[in-house]
Amino acid sequence: AGLSDEDIFAGKVTDKWRNFMKKQIKRARMFFDQAENGVSELSAASRWPVWASLLLYRQILDEIEVNDYNNFTKRAYVGKAKKLLSLPIAYARSVVPPRSTSSLAKV
Repeated sequence: AGLSDEDIFAGKVTDKWRNFMKKQIKRARMFFDQAENGVSELSAASRWPVWASLLLYRQILDEIEVNDYNNFTKRAYVGKAKKLLSLPIAYARSVVPPRSTSSLAKV
């Protein structure tokens, strides 16, 4: 990414840092998208917390962007209200039954 140790330890948000973080956030979102595919295959008791985690960690990425990629001096966090609003969504997604392997074969 063209960053040196000195750049990082200086803790300054530069265009190089922003570009680096944009790529890392894009990469993280890709992994979250991939993880979604397997959540419905988890046991019913495990789905809700995993969905909640996926939703909340994505929101942390959003907050890093809102903070102009400054994760040196600004904490990216999801406030209580947003967290509470995300839980019913996570629960709704968690009640979707797993796809059977026979239905996957038809895809």
